[in-house]
Order: sequence, then C-alpha cells, then structure tokens
Amino acid sequence: MEQEHYLDLFEKYIINKATEEEIREMIHFISENPSLHRWIELQIQNAPAEINKDLKNSMLNNIRKEISLPEKSKPSTTIRFKKGFRIAASVILLIGFFSGWYQYWGVNKTKEMAEEPFLIVAGPGEKANMTLPDGTRVWLNSASKLTYYNTYNQKNRLLKLNGEAYFEVAPDAEKIFSVQCVDMKVEVLGTTFGIKAYDEDSIISMVLVEGKVQITLPEKTWVMKPNDRAVYNKSTKKISSYIVKPRDFTDWQKNKLRFENETLQDIAITIARIYNIDYSFEDESIKHIRFTGAVDNTNIESVLNAISLTAPIRYTMKDGTILFHKDNRKEKYFKE
Repeated sequence: MEQEHYLDLFEKYIINKATEEEIREMIHFISENPSLHRWIELQIQNAPAEINKDLKNSMLNNIRKEISLPEKSKPSTTIRFKKGFRIAASVILLIGFFSGWYQYWGVNKTKEMAEEPFLIVAGPGEKANMTLPDGTRVWLNSASKLTYYNTYNQKNRLLKLNGEAYFEVAPDAEKIFSVQCVDMKVEVLGTTFGIKAYDEDSIISMVLVEGKVQITLPEKTWVMKPNDRAVYNKSTKKISSYIVKPRDFTDWQKNKLRFENETLQDIAITIARIYNIDYSFEDESIKHIRFTGAVDNTNIESVLNAISLTAPIRYTMKDGTILFHKDNRKEKYFKE
C-alpha cells in the first residue's frame, strides 16, 4: 500500500537508515502533495508548548526550503536534508506524528487544513518551482510569494501572486485558472505565460507565450494573444500592450535578464532581489538613466559590467552593497 511505503521511508529516515535514493523519493513525494506538505507544517505549529518556539520556526523554515527546493540550495546530484529538518522529524515523532500520518490518509481531513492557505516562497537570491495539484507547473523568481487554498482544483483554480512567476497551465475546460495580482485578475483555461507583479513595484507586466488569456481590471477587460506583453500602471489604472518576443521576458528561468526601457533604479531593485544584496547611488541623477537589452545573469559581476559598458556609470561593491557612481570620463560618449 502506498501510504505504508512512504511511512516506512519516514521511519527509516528518522533512525538515520534511509539511503540517498529513499530520501530523494520522500522529498519528491511531499513536493508532489502540497496538502501533505501543509499538514506536516500544521503538526509542528500545533506541537506542545514545551517545544521551544524558535525551534518550531526553524523546523518550519527548513521544511519549506527543502520541499520548495529553491535553486540556490539545490545540490547538483543528490538531495540532502539540513540538520534542522532531521531534528524536526525527530520532534514530530515524539508528539505522535506517525499515528497522525495514518489519520491523514483518512477521508475526514480537518477543516483547519481546508481553510489554511498554502504559501510557496522564493526568498531573495533564490528561485523555486513546483507542480500544483492540477498538474500546472510554476516557477517563482526571487523574492516572490504564491498563495492558494486547499480547495484549489475543486471548483476553480485561484492563486494570488506577489512577485514574478512563470506558468505552464494544465488544460481544464471546466475549471478556470486565475491569478490575482492586486487589482488585476488573469484568467485562462490552459496556456503558458509570465507575470511580474511585486507589491512594491509601480507596474504589473504580463507576457503571453501560448494560448489566450483575459485580464480583468476594475473598469475593463483585456484579451491577450501570443507574443503580447501587457503593462498595467497601478497609479493611473491604465493598461497598454506591445508585441514582443516572450522569451525575452521569461528567460529569467535560464539565468537571463531582459530590460525594456527600465531605469537604473528599477534594475537595481531587480538585481537586489536576485542576488539578495543592497544598493545605493552616489549621484541621484543616474537613477533615471534608462536601459534596454538582455544580459546573462550567471553572476552579479557580468550583469553590472554589461550595464556599466552601456552608460556613463561605474560601480563598486563593499560589505554586501553595490554603490553606483557617475563616471564623468565616459559621459561625453553617451546621450541620456
């Protein structure tokens, strides 16, 4: 029986007898069952008060990191649990985790699970990916959060996004797939698209790779076709559309960055998210220099060098902070 097989894997892991392949299988199983992932978190949250609160938080963070598998922390060939997660598993065992595990597979799942949101997080400097219960594949860019509920894929497929994500939506004509980003709602039946919708940004942008989507705004709807890029201004409540090469805006998955008439300040914000680093400007005037182009972001130096070659600026890095300077020697060669 499948449940007993994975219970055996957990038991072997607890006593430190699971092989690397068995650990890999266990992680994959949890990552493919989001409701189980959330249930494990609830067991830790509801653990006895005698367990130190900081330890509980540490355990939860480790579970989220290991199951979401952010790219920054992925080993190249094998998957290993952090020490904190092994401690977490041991504590769960002491509070009756395995008896609860059997109950989890029963038909009477708790109301608390149905009402609690699932949260997928890619922290600053990380990326994450997962498969949703309906088979939709999602990639999250740095400093992004995706929220959905245990009722997902029952009557509808509703998500909430703060950040940037790329979706390969599993077709289902009876259940509309929708993503809510502040006051913009994107609805599709089955398609491939990318959205950039950070709460702190002034715009929301979306690019359609395949299929057809409808954007619903407070005062209008907007239908997109493949190769369209829609940009919504949160302040003016206006939306505009352009024909583009979609991969220019979704290849952040492949460590490529694309800037489309963006200011140096906007680019600095993007770099800070990707590399989890701070930034500042020695001269305020250079914040407004605009850039258009693509660059590999295999490392932060390659990105910064490409920018400094195309504008009268230079940079220095110290103590985890990028400082942008105005380069007066190069200024005569550029027109702002």
